[in-house]
Amino acid sequence: MSSLAQQEFCITLSDLAAFLEITPAEIKKKAEAVLEKKIKSPWLLPEEVRQVVLAEGYKYPQKIVSIQMLKGGVAKTTSVLNMGLRAAMYGARVLFIDLDQQANLSFALGVEDESLPVWVDVVEKKRQIEECVRFIEPHVDLIPSSLNNSVLDRVLMNSNRNWAQAVKVPLEKIKHRYDLILIDTAPALSATNTAVTIASDEVILPVNPDKFAFLGLQKNLSELEDIKEDFELSFTKKILFTKFDGRENTSHELLQKCIDSFEGSLMQGYIRTSSEVKNSVRSGKSLFAGKSPVKADYDFVTRELLGFV
Repeated sequence: MSSLAQQEFCITLSDLAAFLEITPAEIKKKAEAVLEKKIKSPWLLPEEVRQVVLAEGYKYPQKIVSIQMLKGGVAKTTSVLNMGLRAAMYGARVLFIDLDQQANLSFALGVEDESLPVWVDVVEKKRQIEECVRFIEPHVDLIPSSLNNSVLDRVLMNSNRNWAQAVKVPLEKIKHRYDLILIDTAPALSATNTAVTIASDEVILPVNPDKFAFLGLQKNLSELEDIKEDFELSFTKKILFTKFDGRENTSHELLQKCIDSFEGSLMQGYIRTSSEVKNSVRSGKSLFAGKSPVKADYDFVTRELLGFV
């Protein structure tokens, strides 16, 4: 079980009112009508939010999204964590999959048991995928990672089976349970990440204002195009600009470069730099637990991810 407080998995009435562009008093009245009960708490549980959001005519997606980037240090895992938690707060049923052997996402969600089954156990037929799923909180599940996944690439390449389907096929058994499956990957071009891409409906590539990150983005995009062509895939690619600092020319220059080069793929929202972003995964704390200004950024890109923008 995660050490995150229950409130960190819940959205406030004020935030829900802002999303629906009505007053907190109006959202409280709407929620009481939908839920058929008096609301005394300042926040709603994910299942309660789901009922309200569905009543307002919104629909949840059913998609598998992988977050990939060749270069580290671009807030990849932080983005997975906070977009996934915020999506759950909005009532989405979320499955996190950690396929980075460093297991930072697993640690952030309070799972540190190296004996737990991980993806390599599924590939080696030692465990069924259902056995790997850990309950974190209502609407939040996790398939954790550990150092055991460090051999996953080798196992895939030595497999006599179709290694390219090693993520997609197992997920077919459980994907109907979730609105959003978020896969965190290691910063590499690998057989594992190829298998992840084949399973993905959407690939998000975080990039920060750093020339090496931009070069990594170009290499990643080229690799994704090759995979799309080789396997005849139709996933979409989205670029998420992270660690934006309005005081630095480099941030403005590289953001403009991304707009000029990849405007059609660039997400509408972007993530500002802050110490909270740096510490989010390390501390195991959601950005939505505090008053960080960056939580507004992750709120927007999460709604974009869900199709609520």
